[in-house]
Amino acid sequence: MAALLTMGYFLPRSAFYSQLSMFILAFLSYWVLYRLSKEGKVSIPFGLGLAILFRLLLLFAIPELSDDFYRFIFDGQLIKSGINPYAFLPEVAFTHLDIKEFGGYWQSLMEGMNSRSYFSIYPPLHQFFFWLSSLAGETLMRNILILRLVILGFEGLNFYLIFRITKDWNLPESRLWLYAFNPLVILELSGNLHFEGIVLTGLLATLYFFGKKKLLMSNLGWVWAVGVKLTPLMFGPVLLKFWGKDRRWGFIFAASGFILLFFWPLFLGDSLVNYLQSFRLYQSKFEFNASIYYLIRWISGFFMDYNPIVYVGPFLNYLALALILGISLFRKMGNARELAAAILWIYLCYLLLQTVVHPWYIIPAFGISVLSNNRIFLIWSALVFLSYSAYADEMRVIENQFLLILEYGVLVGFIYWNYLKRFVQP
Repeated sequence: MAALLTMGYFLPRSAFYSQLSMFILAFLSYWVLYRLSKEGKVSIPFGLGLAILFRLLLLFAIPELSDDFYRFIFDGQLIKSGINPYAFLPEVAFTHLDIKEFGGYWQSLMEGMNSRSYFSIYPPLHQFFFWLSSLAGETLMRNILILRLVILGFEGLNFYLIFRITKDWNLPESRLWLYAFNPLVILELSGNLHFEGIVLTGLLATLYFFGKKKLLMSNLGWVWAVGVKLTPLMFGPVLLKFWGKDRRWGFIFAASGFILLFFWPLFLGDSLVNYLQSFRLYQSKFEFNASIYYLIRWISGFFMDYNPIVYVGPFLNYLALALILGISLFRKMGNARELAAAILWIYLCYLLLQTVVHPWYIIPAFGISVLSNNRIFLIWSALVFLSYSAYADEMRVIENQFLLILEYGVLVGFIYWNYLKRFVQP
C-alpha cells in the first residue's frame, strides 16, 4: 500500500531506481497476498475490498509514468467542442480552429502530450470515454477523475467475469486475486489511465459467453475489445474457427455489423485516411522495449548504416500474421478454455514481434492468463517495469540495454522452460 502511494504521488518518472524499488516491494507484497489466498485466507468480501482500496489510493494522482492521458483529454475536449479528432492534427486544430479562445487549459494539454504531430490513433469507442471526461469541464483533475472512475467500473466487471469463469471452469478462487492484486495492473490502469482493462473486459466476456454457448454475445464481447483497441482483431481467425463451418457466415455478418456500429465515425470525411496514416507511422517509426526487432536491428547494424525499422516493422507484422493464422488453423480447439489458451499464444507471438511494447500492452494477455496454467505473462508483468529505465534521463529517452537483456533473457528462458515442461496448457 505504501509502495503504491509513493509511486503514485511522490516519485517522478525520472526517479527510475526509486520507482523500481517501490515496484519490487509492491510485487513481493502481492505475492504474499496471493499465497495467502491459495491457502483460503482471503475471503471474497475482504479481497474485493482490498483490491478496490488499492485502486482508490491513486484516485487523485496525476499519472506520472505515462503522458498519454493528455491526448485522451484533448481529444475529448475536441469532441465536446464539435470537432472531429480524426480530422485535424492537434497543432492544426489548436492554431486554426479558434481553440485558443478557450484559454490556457488547452495550451497545457498541448504541452503535456507527446503526439502533437500525428492524428489520433484511438478508435471511436475509445474516444467515447474521452468525451465523457470532457463533460467535467476544463479542469485537469476533474477530467482525470472521470477517466479513472470509468476504468474502475470496468475493473469491477473484470473481477466479476473472472470470478464467474473460475466457477464455470472449476478453477480455484485465488485466480481472481492473481489479477486483482497485481501491482502492474493497478499502476497502469487505475494509475496511468490506460484502457487495456476495458479491452480485457471484452475478451473476458468473449470467453464467458462462449462457454455459455451464447455466441452472439461472445461475438459482441470481442467486437467491444476491438472497438477500444484494434489489437484484438488478430483473434478473428481463431474465433472464426471456433464458430464452425455451419455458423461462420453468421459470425462474419454479426461481427461486421457490430464493427460498423462502433467504427462509423471513421467514415466521416478524411477520418479513415488520417487514422490509417497514424497507424502506418506507428508501425514504421516508433520503437520501445522490443525484443526480436531489437535483435534484428543489432544484427543489421553490421551490414547497414541506417535504421531498418521501415522494412523490418512491416515484415514482423506479416510474420505475426502468419503465426496467428497457423495457430488458428492447426491448434486443437473445442471449448472456451482452449480458446483462452489460443488467445494467449497469439498474444505472445504478437508482442514478441512488435517494435513497441509498452508495459500496459501485456495486461489483457495477463488477465486471460490467470484462467490458465500459463504463467509467462505473470513473469512478464514483473519484468516489464524495467522498460521504464528509458525515462531515467529527464531530457531524452535512452533505453538501458542491460535491463532490456535482463527482461527478455529471463522471459525467454521461462518460456523455453515452460515449453519443455508442457506448462502452458488450458
